[in-house]
This record gives sequence, structure tokens and C-alpha cells, in this order.
Amino acid sequence: MMDRISHPDLTSVQRLVLRHLDSLEEGFGPAADLVIVEELCRGIPVEAIAKRIGGSSHDVVARWYQMLFPAITTDMGVLKIDGRRDLLVAVRRRAGTA
Repeated sequence: MMDRISHPDLTSVQRLVLRHLDSLEEGFGPAADLVIVEELCRGIPVEAIAKRIGGSSHDVVARWYQMLFPAITTDMGVLKIDGRRDLLVAVRRRAGTA
């Protein structure tokens, strides 16, 4: 496995997001995480995302909240605009699409 922490082309926050994603339980793989993040950011309904990845709506929502953490969210737990970009970059890198 490549060292995800030493990506010189990523910002420090993006590397932090990668480490955070790597620390999550493995119930979802990088490809599923990518679908969840990209499609939620596009406004796709949770039910449609769950169907696409073969999970439940509850699982999709739970995974979304697992991916969020203070470096990319407001004090109220809402994804920041820059946090959205950083999360997208990180899930794409993990899935091998960036």
C-alpha cells in the first residue's frame, strides 16, 4: 500500500482527510466512499445512493457522518465549502480516480 501521508501534491488538510478516511472501519471501500461523497454533493437522494452501492439509506448516512470531522466542518458539524473540495480530492485519491 502506498504511503498516503506523503503526497506532496495535496494540501495538509487533504492529507489529514486521507488519514481520517483510512482510519474508518472498512464496511465501505474507497469506491463506495467516492460514490457517497460525489453523489451527496450533487444532491442525489440517499435512497438512490444506497441502491447503487448495495446498502441501506441508514448505512449511507452513517458513513457520511463518519467521513466528516472538525478539519472540514463548521463548529455545527456542517461541511465547509473548502472541506467539500478537500473531501472530494481525498476520496478520489483513495479510489484511484485522481
